[in-house]
Amino acid sequence: MSFNKRLFLPFFLIIFGFAPLSAATVSFLVIETGLDADAGVNPHSGLWESGLLDVFFEAGHIVSNAPVLRLDYMPSEVFPPEAQDDLAQALEGGVDYLVTATLEYKLQGTPAEFSPANVTFRIFKTKPFQMMFEQKTAAAIPRSSKEEFDSVKKAAQVLIPQIR
Repeated sequence: MSFNKRLFLPFFLIIFGFAPLSAATVSFLVIETGLDADAGVNPHSGLWESGLLDVFFEAGHIVSNAPVLRLDYMPSEVFPPEAQDDLAQALEGGVDYLVTATLEYKLQGTPAEFSPANVTFRIFKTKPFQMMFEQKTAAAIPRSSKEEFDSVKKAAQVLIPQIR
């Protein structure tokens, strides 16, 4: 019986060791709109970035991110010109997909309390560069950082099936 066990392990490694892995390389770009250019880093943007990275990593993808981009306007273009350098770096790095999360802030309360009112997700395939998916959602009004992080991860789960 021990002879069968010794044969099983090499057989298992040979069969499954050569199976192709289907991990995509995904880069994320969080874009903030509606915030004062002089305002400091917004903690909500960091939560959105971390939540996206976590969900895709846990789904087995290779993830990276560009620095958060702050725009003083809501972009009318599908891909804002200010993000072209980030796109070029992603393409140079061999990224398969680029995911943008545009956080639309509404100025209410103190700067530390600003949280996004709406979030627009876009998934771009890099070769050839084209938008594959877009979804706009109203961001939940968080009661705590943990609750906000959980809602971010729930929103990000919708994006996973779009990555092929």
